[in-house]
Amino acid sequence: MKFRVNLFIVFLGIACAFLFFSCQQEESVQADEIKPEMSEGELDADVPALDDLHGVVYPLWHDAYPEKDYALIKELLPEADSLAQQLDEAELPGILRDKKLEWEKGKENLKNSLQDLHRAVEQDDQEAMLNQVEAFHSAFEKLARIIRPVVPELEAFHQEMYKLYHYYMPSYELDNIRLAVTAMQEKLLPLKEVQLPQRIAERQGQFDIAVQELELFLNSLAEAVKNDDEELIKEAVENVHTAYQKTEAVFD
Repeated sequence: MKFRVNLFIVFLGIACAFLFFSCQQEESVQADEIKPEMSEGELDADVPALDDLHGVVYPLWHDAYPEKDYALIKELLPEADSLAQQLDEAELPGILRDKKLEWEKGKENLKNSLQDLHRAVEQDDQEAMLNQVEAFHSAFEKLARIIRPVVPELEAFHQEMYKLYHYYMPSYELDNIRLAVTAMQEKLLPLKEVQLPQRIAERQGQFDIAVQELELFLNSLAEAVKNDDEELIKEAVENVHTAYQKTEAVFD
C-alpha cells in the first residue's frame, strides 16, 4: 500500500512538472506573438494626403488669390472639399505619434477655414473669399510644419530613437538597444553642426544648449548599455527621450 502511495506521488509530481513546463512554453509563445514589429513606412514622417491637398492649395493661393479670381475659387472648392476629407481620414505614421494631438487640432483648424470659405462663396462676399483663402492656406502651412522638421538632422536622430524607445526597450532587446545607441551617436555628430535657418536664427543658442544636454544623456546611456542592468538602462533611455523632446521644443 505504501509503495502505491509513493508511486502515485511520483507520478503526480511528474504530471505537475509537465503541466508547469507546458504553461511556461505557452506563455513564451504568447509573448512572442504579441511582440510588436515595425511596419513598412512607420519611420517615414510623411502623409501623402497632405501632399495631395497641396495640389489645390497652390492654385488657390498663387493664382486665384493674387488675381482675385473669384470664379476660380468657386471652381476649386469641390476639389478642396474632397482632398480635405481624404486628409481628415489619413493616419499619421508611427514615428509621428507624439504629434497626434497637435495634428488633430491642425486638421480642425483647416476644416473650419474651409467651412468659412464655403460661407463666403455662398454669400458671394468677395472680400471674405480672399480672407478665407488666406486662412485656408495658413492652416495648411501649419499642418505641414507639424510633420516636416525644421532640422532634418534632428529627425534622423529621432528615427533611431523611435526604434529604441518604442520597440527595443519595451521588450529589452539588449543587442538591438546597443546598436541603436551607436546609431544615435552617429546621428548626433551632424546635429551638433546644425545652423538654424535665418528666420529662427535667434534660437541658435537655445538649440545648441539643448543638443549639448542631449549629447550628455546619450553618453550616459552609452555607458549604461555596456552592462546588463535593465533598470539603469531604462532610466538612461528615458533621460535621452526627455532631452530629445526639449530639443524639439525649441521650435515650438
